[in-house]
Amino acid sequence: MIEGHERGEAGAEKRIEALEEEVEVIEEEIIDLEEWAKANKKPRLAKRYRIRIDKDYREVAVHSLNGREILGLVGKTPEKYLLSEKFRGGRVEPVKPDQVVEFHRHEIERFQTLALDPTEG
Repeated sequence: MIEGHERGEAGAEKRIEALEEEVEVIEEEIIDLEEWAKANKKPRLAKRYRIRIDKDYREVAVHSLNGREILGLVGKTPEKYLLSEKFRGGRVEPVKPDQVVEFHRHEIERFQTLALDPTEG
């Protein structure tokens, strides 16, 4: 019984260490997602994120946005533009207007937009 108690304490210590590490990560002022992806760093929680949408950079103070909100940062709407996220390594995936993108969970390098009407922008 004592042996199980000791293992429980060791598990609790590991959880405390993990929480302390997460608290330290949250203290990070700003993470530039593009720089972190290119440097092969895993994204983490931060107070602010610098994201690239086409050639524009925006800073956000939230951990996630949906596709419509990301397009809105550059004055675009999902009715006229398709949004995609480009990941480290070149993989590109579309982002639906109501799809939530969590900046600290994926290795997003940047976002791209494509006009649905070829005569747009």
